[in-house]
Amino acid sequence: MPRTPPQDPPRSTLVVVRHGDAGEPVADPARDGKRALSEKGRKQARRAGRALARLELLPRDVWTSHLVRAVETAAVARAEAGSPAPVVESDAAGPDALPERLARALRDTPPPDGEGPLVRWVVGHEPHLSRLLGYLVGAPAGAFDVRKGAVAVVSCDGRGPVAGACRLELLAGPDAVRAIARR
Repeated sequence: MPRTPPQDPPRSTLVVVRHGDAGEPVADPARDGKRALSEKGRKQARRAGRALARLELLPRDVWTSHLVRAVETAAVARAEAGSPAPVVESDAAGPDALPERLARALRDTPPPDGEGPLVRWVVGHEPHLSRLLGYLVGAPAGAFDVRKGAVAVVSCDGRGPVAGACRLELLAGPDAVRAIARR
């Protein structure tokens, strides 16, 4: 009987979305966490959702921090993309969390089963997102600048989001996201 060669685990795609504009930061962390998106920020989130839908990067789940501006960005982008994916609010996606913590949380929490490619979204903040990208692709944390309304796409081998196991496919600033959304 012929032996079937072992199959590699499926690749996964992690989409990193920086929250949209929420006005000026507030010195008090408790009040700053409650800052809602501005109209510009809602527009950026809608564009991100449209752009990701056009790129066929609909998520199986969406991870976000607990901060209002990230939660709103996730909700608006997901709705604009037409995705019913569940949203997971996690401290691991917070602005000061270590990237290893979020990567571990993603590995330890399998996404819902679904059709099509395995795509997960992470909506968050700087400097966390730049550190996360650097961790995943094996680059220094300062190598990336994820601006408000920007999107990054990282493909990971079958191990998932593991240090150095991923490749940066796209880093699109707000102007590029707008162009993709208009196509």
